[in-house]
Amino acid sequence: MKIKILISCLLLSNVAFADDATNSIEPALNVSGSMALLSNYIWRGQSPSFDKPSVQGDIMIDHESGLYIGSSFETYRNGDEDTKDYELDYYGGYYNQLNDDLGIGVMINSYTYGNADSTLEYNITVDYKSFSVGVNYDKDTEAYYSELNYSLTVINEDELTLHAGYFTDAEYYGFGDENYPADNFYDMAIRYDYPVTELFAFHLEASYQKFDHDHYMVGLSYSF
Repeated sequence: MKIKILISCLLLSNVAFADDATNSIEPALNVSGSMALLSNYIWRGQSPSFDKPSVQGDIMIDHESGLYIGSSFETYRNGDEDTKDYELDYYGGYYNQLNDDLGIGVMINSYTYGNADSTLEYNITVDYKSFSVGVNYDKDTEAYYSELNYSLTVINEDELTLHAGYFTDAEYYGFGDENYPADNFYDMAIRYDYPVTELFAFHLEASYQKFDHDHYMVGLSYSF
């Protein structure tokens, strides 16, 4: 469920910088991916891993036209902190960098779980300079999730991201009163990503959700 951030990072990492002397050509298809060991699995202010460690991976094939497909894997806890389970997601979409400042993307993502549950989500994202606005609609839960992200560089090539999200029509998640679940609630987060080397990165995240309260994560990832 962390696909949007991964796609943004992977697409940015695939930008070609032509050498004036060699005039190198970027291949039409590119394969990239990542593996991560995290102390927590945080998703939209919630912790599917019950604040326990999570192993996550992602692989993506993207085309120079802006089309891409991929799959991601996450471990989590199913129902309680002692029941381990896994999540396997499949996604595909299109991203168009209109100019140096503006980009727009659409994506379809299928979340599948080890307990045989699955959901299908549609996403549209608009990026302008350091800002990113996204709207997600889950076909099966009939819930909407809107988000605003702002990213900036603090030192060197690190990235600090400020996040705010808002669920609507989200009674499915069961927050609030047991008989009358809340249909609207918010979450906020701050995330720091530091590239230790060209292949390894260090991650920190703190989040807060109206009902699920605070969660924290520290982790290390490997990208190729």
